[in-house]
Amino acid sequence: MRKSYKRFHTLFSGILRFILGVKVSGLENEPESSGILVCANHVTLLDPICISAALHKVEPYYMAKKELFKIPILKSLLKAFGAYPVNRGAGDLGAIHKTIDMLRDGYCVGIFPQGTRCRGVALEDTKFKNGAALICSKISVPVLPICIKVKNNRWRPFRKMHVFIGKPITAAELAFDENAPRGEELARITNIIYERILSLGEEKGK
Repeated sequence: MRKSYKRFHTLFSGILRFILGVKVSGLENEPESSGILVCANHVTLLDPICISAALHKVEPYYMAKKELFKIPILKSLLKAFGAYPVNRGAGDLGAIHKTIDMLRDGYCVGIFPQGTRCRGVALEDTKFKNGAALICSKISVPVLPICIKVKNNRWRPFRKMHVFIGKPITAAELAFDENAPRGEELARITNIIYERILSLGEEKGK
């Protein structure tokens, strides 16, 4: 782990979980090592912080929209925690390639397949983009599904946020079939990830 991240996690993860009202379920599903893609639904700007505070064994790096890196103080904080910029509107292949390289080097990377925050919108009423599936088509890695639940899908101070960690989806389940139509395969992998995250909220979040 990066020294700054490990120090921050040791000192403040418990405090952040308390302040942000984060309850964690499924911690036993967290893998022992990195080299895994973390996929979660996206409710608030706090999601990366909440996920990082919830996890203990792996250290996720995150894609972040490039506009955030134009804010000086936020830029420094993002870089300290390993975030890297992505141009969401242009299908940033550079960010995809960087993610693949990081996974190949054994890092843990977190992405939000919805592509943007979905405040006030139920998970079942949103769609996932194919970014995670595209990554899985290029490198064989497991996916750790995470579902973030908050009342009315809109976080406010002192409103409880529940982070559900699911069992990793194996690389075999997500294996890309080169003989099948590419679009269909990407949609299939995206749907597996979507359904696993959705089931976490439906089965445990009531």
